[in-house]
Amino acid sequence: MTEAEKAAPPSAGGLKRTGKNAFWMVIERVIHLGVAFVVSFIVAGQLGAEDYGRLAVGMALLSLLLPISNIIGQCLIRDMAAEPGSAMRVYTAGVVVAGLVTSVIVLLVGIGVVFTVGFDTDTGIIIMVLVGSSLLRPLNTVDVFFLKRLESKRTVKIRIAVGVALGAIRIGLLLIGFGVTVIAWTYVVEAMLASIGMWVAFRRVNKDFTWEFNAQRVRTLLKEFTPLFIASSSALVFMKLDQVMLAALSSLSETGVFGLGASLAETPRFPLVALLGSLAPRLLALKNRDPELYWAKLADVSRLVTLLGLGLTLGLIFVVAPIAPLLLPPDYDGISTVIIILALTTPFVCLGGILLYVTNWEKLYREALIRNLVAALMSV
Repeated sequence: MTEAEKAAPPSAGGLKRTGKNAFWMVIERVIHLGVAFVVSFIVAGQLGAEDYGRLAVGMALLSLLLPISNIIGQCLIRDMAAEPGSAMRVYTAGVVVAGLVTSVIVLLVGIGVVFTVGFDTDTGIIIMVLVGSSLLRPLNTVDVFFLKRLESKRTVKIRIAVGVALGAIRIGLLLIGFGVTVIAWTYVVEAMLASIGMWVAFRRVNKDFTWEFNAQRVRTLLKEFTPLFIASSSALVFMKLDQVMLAALSSLSETGVFGLGASLAETPRFPLVALLGSLAPRLLALKNRDPELYWAKLADVSRLVTLLGLGLTLGLIFVVAPIAPLLLPPDYDGISTVIIILALTTPFVCLGGILLYVTNWEKLYREALIRNLVAALMSV
């Protein structure tokens, strides 16, 4: 590649498509944010702190599986950019690895439930229903195709429709008298509808798609995925597993207060995650074309996301924390303090999200593993 080619700026059309794609991904998260706030307050108020605590424990364990599709997606974007002709083989490996890892973790959670709360308790049933819903998610890795093509609008519309519909259904079920177990099952329905919708959208665009299984590709992806997943999951220990520990060492009511506070503090971060994810393909392309410019642009993106995180922190402290107690019953006393404390972590979480992308692109697996395991052990 010549120096002139390296210096050539991205086309106006490419920047416009990137902007539109980022717009749709951020819009999805903003709508999700609004729906999540409304549904969280109503569900928490109707269930009470103890039943919401059961739901929070299940959601905390489910969160350990949610990074699977995201991390595999990052690996697929990187590999498809390097090997455009192997797209089907790369995607097949992604689905296989996602299904394998998800199944193993669900099995381990099931064993843990057997030796702790048991399957014959409401808490055990809710945990397995919520965690089991992740078995329907491996096909969601098709989202990476639309992200790479800057056509996320297709899958965004599906997820928005499913999210809004299921949010309304949860509220309706509570208002007519159903309890926390039925609410847990709605997450299974949501995962199923989203997966089916995204797969249909994918097949409409890729009519000639064929599965191309390659054992070596699967082994390579699994080898690269494992340290990234361990690093991500170990970081979640001090973000989510604290809810599980709180339930075991204190009470489900305390867990409900903490879980709702954590949800309200963390949900507003989703638009920032979407913004970063939408910029990832262009940053990765820039990395392959002009490494020096890539690092400069990555620094700009890091500053932008961190500044937005600081603004979000102020909003959580001065808006959400004072309003939350006014919208909840008395058994959620103390939730403002939880929101404020967790809000202060937002800028660091933003930096951590950027670092996860860099870890994947630069293959800094050992450093990430050591860093996150030490932090997780300190948290426990």
